[in-house]
Amino acid sequence: MDIFAFVSGVILGLMAGFLPGIHPNTLSSILSTTPLDEEFLAFMIIGMFPANLIASFIPAIFFGIPEAGTFITALPGQRMTMQGRGLTALKTVMISILIAILFSTVLFYPSLLIFPFVYSHIQPFLKYIVLALSLILIFRSSKKAFALLVFVTAGILGYFSLNSGVYDPFMPLFSGMFAVGMLLNMKKGNIPKQKKEESFAKKLIPYIILSVLFGMFADILPGISSPSQMAVFMSLAVPMNSLAYISSVSSIAVSEAVFSLSTNISIGKSRIGTTVWLSKFTDIGENIYLLLALFILSAAITAFFLYVIRKKISAVATINSKTIATILIVYLFVVAALLDGFLGIIIFLVSSALGWITVRLGVERTQLMGAVIIPTLMLLFGIFI
Repeated sequence: MDIFAFVSGVILGLMAGFLPGIHPNTLSSILSTTPLDEEFLAFMIIGMFPANLIASFIPAIFFGIPEAGTFITALPGQRMTMQGRGLTALKTVMISILIAILFSTVLFYPSLLIFPFVYSHIQPFLKYIVLALSLILIFRSSKKAFALLVFVTAGILGYFSLNSGVYDPFMPLFSGMFAVGMLLNMKKGNIPKQKKEESFAKKLIPYIILSVLFGMFADILPGISSPSQMAVFMSLAVPMNSLAYISSVSSIAVSEAVFSLSTNISIGKSRIGTTVWLSKFTDIGENIYLLLALFILSAAITAFFLYVIRKKISAVATINSKTIATILIVYLFVVAALLDGFLGIIIFLVSSALGWITVRLGVERTQLMGAVIIPTLMLLFGIFI
């Protein structure tokens, strides 16, 4: 085993999580252009993957600037931070993820048998399932007309971005809609000093277990399987407070990551781009037990590291939020320009405006996932423009 490659991957994952807009999919794509050998790249990716999953919740909790997969934590996480409970939110994420990984690992072998059976039965109906779930997202909104408008507009923008030929169409699209859209609405003020974290709430364990099952099912759904979306569907079945939301989203995220390895082996499909890149550099089926062990090790290392520096993270969070917002908007603009050039800047600016308008209208930001859902539905129904 190449320890240096694995450790390097963990560090890259942490960096990608701390800095919004830099996703493991992007890093994997960039790394694929280097002269590094395939085995080295495989160890880097499996180290990077879980490290990023955990670290990406830090901006979502403390600064309200999540990645697309964690954006639902922006409100409850930021609310807890404004109450001085940001460290409790962070601790909940870390513990929930570790429990979810262990539970997902227990279900991993059975999933190799379950996925082919389930997928073969629902495949003919996938387009109708995705359409039905999309309509649920829209009609559960308190502002249905505006929700539909945002959903369709995001879909048009997503279709353009995905067919624009830019290097990374998701970076300017999601960074603008979810990160900058929120940052532009951020009010001037200081985040209060964070209190000592509370004990982990054992009552969250049933939520974690249910979230693992939702994440497992999400791995066979195209376009509508982000952790945030699945948490919304889960909330329709069980009531959730802020802590339960955060716990559920983080558990779904890691569950999807683990089971994406299973779907790659069992049905030859992966809904997560990082797993697709990993499969290009190693045979996941032949090395699955090593990969699972490294996944767990990376998550444990990351959780321990974040726990050690948790007070430093909260200290940074007390800096004037407007200052942080300005720095991060400039940073994301530069990343979009460097990665995707002029078209990337256009997508970034338009998606930022859409994200800002969505917040101002009081529409749930889940509607912005129309950027992925509508192109997916077009593909499933054979509609091409």
